[in-house]
Amino acid sequence: MSDNLKEIWKLRRPGKRDSARHKERVRDAIKKNLRELISEDSIITSDGKKKMRIPMRYLDMWRFKFGKNKKIEGIGQGAGQPGKKIGEIKDKEDGAGDRAGDQEGEDIYEEEIDRDEIIDMMLEDLDLPWLEKKEEQVEIETEDIVFQDIAERGLPPNIDRRRTVLENMKRNAKKGKMKIGGFRQEDLRYRVIENVKEYHSNALVVMIMDVSGSMTYERKYIVKAFFFWMVNFLRKKYKNVELVFITHHTSAKQVTEEEFFTSSESGGTMCSSAYQLALDIIKNKYDPKIWNNYVFGFSDGDNWGSDNEVCINLITELLENCQSVGYGEILIDEFFWGGGGSWTKLHEVLSKDPVLSTNERFTIASISKKEDLFDALKELLRSEDKNG
Repeated sequence: MSDNLKEIWKLRRPGKRDSARHKERVRDAIKKNLRELISEDSIITSDGKKKMRIPMRYLDMWRFKFGKNKKIEGIGQGAGQPGKKIGEIKDKEDGAGDRAGDQEGEDIYEEEIDRDEIIDMMLEDLDLPWLEKKEEQVEIETEDIVFQDIAERGLPPNIDRRRTVLENMKRNAKKGKMKIGGFRQEDLRYRVIENVKEYHSNALVVMIMDVSGSMTYERKYIVKAFFFWMVNFLRKKYKNVELVFITHHTSAKQVTEEEFFTSSESGGTMCSSAYQLALDIIKNKYDPKIWNNYVFGFSDGDNWGSDNEVCINLITELLENCQSVGYGEILIDEFFWGGGGSWTKLHEVLSKDPVLSTNERFTIASISKKEDLFDALKELLRSEDKNG
């Protein structure tokens, strides 16, 4: 296609270019608001079909706007005297001050997005750390249909309409007629289909949540929100992952996914009970020679003092059977959503242990406000090359 024809074709496609530009603006807006978006209870409690709304600046078509030039004394000089601090200059025409302004404001509208779009953004930064192919593993095989090439012969269902139209335009242009029409067999182009086989490693992810009396509604909400996104991320990115849910106070039990996200219990706290149950489940069913095992637990850290040493021993043993073990601690204040708080005893014990503190496969994350959810996800779900 000649350069002139390409320019004409571009001029006839402003809608597509504007749509692509709009989508890029939406994507940028989502990225900038990602930390706030993933902590919204409206999307966490929805059934997955509900759309979210995010504020965006209105993207209008460019145009020239004619007006009268204002006379300004001096060349390239605005209001104020030389030597005057910029912050002290007050322009009476810009609407600053107590009076209403007469200038146009900025148009803001809300854009609807799906939960999957947010998860796609998260996929760019998250991975199951140290995921590897196991020697004795029988991997799960899947097939995906991929269009690899364009050919002049093929089946009618595989016709590439865009390429076909372009070929038709090129042929008509050679005859001096800039048009689309009069299609012939030689214009037709077909997509070449190829079946691509993928192999996926087995992975087990154990999720542990403290549901003791010290875990208030706000703290439990943060933990559930964290695991909500983890579950959605895992199911979106990995095709062969098994999930196990454990809740605990002084004792631990394995629960269903629904029970995990709706549970509300109370009582004392012995975190070791959950780690012991996770270890038993892994040893009985998920051989580390075959499975990539992961354990992620969240608590507010208020653990029974004599139980801390037991937790250290169990986490150390879990690391021998897992690719990674992560511990998250909630620092949310008991009465409001703002940041605050301080590290509690369990974190201090785990972070100061000479074995755990030097093991790069044991990670600790903290959440002091809702917006920390994404940072905690990135801390616990990161590939080995991201560990500095």
